[in-house]
Amino acid sequence: MSRDYEDVAAKFWNLPTKGEEESTRETLFMDDIIQKAHIDREIDSLLARVTDVTTVLDAGAGVGRFSIPLAKRGLEVTHLDISDSMLKKAREMAEEAGVTDRMVFVKSRITELAGYPSDCFDLVICVDAPVSYVYPRHNQVLRDLVRIARKAVVVSVASRLGFFPYWYNPAQKHQYLVDQDSGNPILKWYPPPTDQTWEAWQPDFEDQRRFLDTGLLEDPDGVVAKMERGETPWPVTYCFLPEELARVLREAGLQDVRLSGPGALSRTVPQPVLKKLLFVNLFARILVAPVVGLIYIGAVGSVVWLDLGYALLVSSMLPKVIGFLM
Repeated sequence: MSRDYEDVAAKFWNLPTKGEEESTRETLFMDDIIQKAHIDREIDSLLARVTDVTTVLDAGAGVGRFSIPLAKRGLEVTHLDISDSMLKKAREMAEEAGVTDRMVFVKSRITELAGYPSDCFDLVICVDAPVSYVYPRHNQVLRDLVRIARKAVVVSVASRLGFFPYWYNPAQKHQYLVDQDSGNPILKWYPPPTDQTWEAWQPDFEDQRRFLDTGLLEDPDGVVAKMERGETPWPVTYCFLPEELARVLREAGLQDVRLSGPGALSRTVPQPVLKKLLFVNLFARILVAPVVGLIYIGAVGSVVWLDLGYALLVSSMLPKVIGFLM
């Protein structure tokens, strides 16, 4: 039986509440604050180095966390997403920002980029890991993103090495909450650990090995079976290895590929310490947050890679040159 695993992502991201939920992430989670700050800095750096950028595609743009700021710079932005609720929220936020005249909103899947001609956008971004939700077509999507970009590319994907520690941490994302008592409805996806959670936890080495070998958070057919039973599971997620991502991008024509992981060091810092670093004073906002967000683990040839961030971010200037982040 042929199954389109992307249908799971379509159902999940089209939940009516997702638009409102996703628009509040940077007020709820410290790791999201750090990761967005680093992606913003990389886009800023890229735009400072690349001349005459006027058109942008944000593929998998969500509620406009990156597309709207780009439109505020005066760029012409195509905002593409799979979710009606997030497109609705993005339009509302774009109207509030006064940039609807510089934005085109498109409902589409990122697996449907073949209809765009080559070199049709100066800058193409696809961040916060949409590519990881289109297994097994993730590599083709990466090739399409590079193909339609004329001057620069910024892409982030889920990192296999970064997600691996979650097998040893039942607290998951809950540990990065700014306010542990927040009543935000998005927290239903992140239940707090209890004493019973910690007592019941046992290492599943077989499942850990399966993940490291395949890169898949869960068995795709098992995820689809949940959806067919009427559940709304987390999308099928493919997590890349750094050298794998570098290889795919090189094969697509990019050179001098550099990868990194914003938020990597922050995931080794205890929650109370991280909160103090981020919110105590202006010095922390300016200096400490960027430092906590980034740490390099190793380099192989022209490829710089980092293990701990749960996203791998790549930025690239064309023709055929790539920058960093993750």
